[in-house]
Amino acid sequence: MQQHSIKQKRKQLTIRYFTYGAMSLAVVLISAVCIMLALGYGFDFKQNTVVQRALVQFNSFPQGATITVDNQELAFRTPGKLNVDTGQHVVAMKLDGYREWTKSVVLDAGELRWLNYARLIPKTVTTNSVKEFALVSGNLPSPDRNWMAIYQDPAEPEITIADLRNPTKVKLETLAIPATAYTTIEGQPSNFQLSEWDFGARYLLVKHIAGDKVEYLRADRTGQEPVVNINHSLNIVITDIHFSGNSGNVFYVRDATDLRKIDLVAGTISSPIASQVSAFTLYKTDTISYVSDDAGERRVGVRTSDKHKADLRKYDTTQPVLTAVSSYFSDTYVAVVRGTSIEVIKNPFDKDTAGKPYVTVSLPVSASWLQFSNSGRFIVAGTGTQYVTYDLETKETFSVNLPGRSVDNSKPLRWLDDYSLVSTVDQNLRVSEFDGGNQQVITDVAPELAVTLSDDYKYLFSVSKTTDGYALQASKMTTGN
Repeated sequence: MQQHSIKQKRKQLTIRYFTYGAMSLAVVLISAVCIMLALGYGFDFKQNTVVQRALVQFNSFPQGATITVDNQELAFRTPGKLNVDTGQHVVAMKLDGYREWTKSVVLDAGELRWLNYARLIPKTVTTNSVKEFALVSGNLPSPDRNWMAIYQDPAEPEITIADLRNPTKVKLETLAIPATAYTTIEGQPSNFQLSEWDFGARYLLVKHIAGDKVEYLRADRTGQEPVVNINHSLNIVITDIHFSGNSGNVFYVRDATDLRKIDLVAGTISSPIASQVSAFTLYKTDTISYVSDDAGERRVGVRTSDKHKADLRKYDTTQPVLTAVSSYFSDTYVAVVRGTSIEVIKNPFDKDTAGKPYVTVSLPVSASWLQFSNSGRFIVAGTGTQYVTYDLETKETFSVNLPGRSVDNSKPLRWLDDYSLVSTVDQNLRVSEFDGGNQQVITDVAPELAVTLSDDYKYLFSVSKTTDGYALQASKMTTGN
């Protein structure tokens, strides 16, 4: 009897261990299947094998668009996601009342591709005049899209500030520059130009030219602080200047020869950060790439205020050099254009990668401008409306030639958002994606003037030429209210 009881217990333990083992194995298998599905793996019944697909994330503005992949409509509308076979595919998004959006993509196994930037344009765009002006010589939208500075007569010390926070009820105020804030030279007319907003969208840099004298003024949009002549305040010659941060008091400047940091409140000018600098670009508050000419050499370097520095390239002086700096997913990238190539250096302060080219991209012609997109993902170099884009995420290169001819080929195209550029050179407000795709003409505009979206993306503000002068206008980018 006792022996039978022992056998029963052993049998129960065996069954229990087997059950636990089977359950554990099932959990492992289910987890493995889930992981495989998350990584895009699936079973191809035609080839009777397991294949790894790509995951595509879809979205549009406005949302609710139907999606087709290779003419096959998906079961959901934007936003959504789907595992897609590798290779080339044509994706389209459609929404009643809007123009169709299409994109041809080549997908790799295991790739996550974001097609979340489809900006759908109404089939009929309604454009209304907001305010008419006798003259508009320049305009500058703020980084947060809430304001637009407008200069009418460049000889007059007045700036019109358009408040775009309520796109359907735009308010305008006049910001006057007192005569005590700038230098006048008898017999020489004044010329005022809008240069830059600070990152906080409160302060404006205004360039004033009288004869051969150039000075920079800091104006407070709110009018709470007086206009400051930066040259006079610090007794410094300035040939180029950029805001650092959003205090409105700290700048990086290039004087006659050197790159320096200045502080209006502290009244300080730093020792040279770099010498014999001919051009520089500032990313965020303190990362700077620059070009310097010294002893017959043209050099490219990068610096930060915490004294990280790297000398990246040395050339002869036979060709111009352009440089720009940005970051993408915590990596710093410096782009250098010389002749017909873009060279990209990744993380220039890291000892393992310092100075090594991350990628080199060929250009069809020598570039006269270079920039990163707002997000840092795209590097774009061009001359006039012809440009080449390199995508840091997909490692793809695109060559684009937009219609029209620029008055100034060194003037870069403007970014409308993180994925789209805008051109106004042919008197058409033309929106084009980074790869030249989905080009759309929105409305008629005055050439070379700036364009901005409202903060809610529902209106596009631009300046048009009218029979009597100019007009600030708003184009409705949605069909609803």
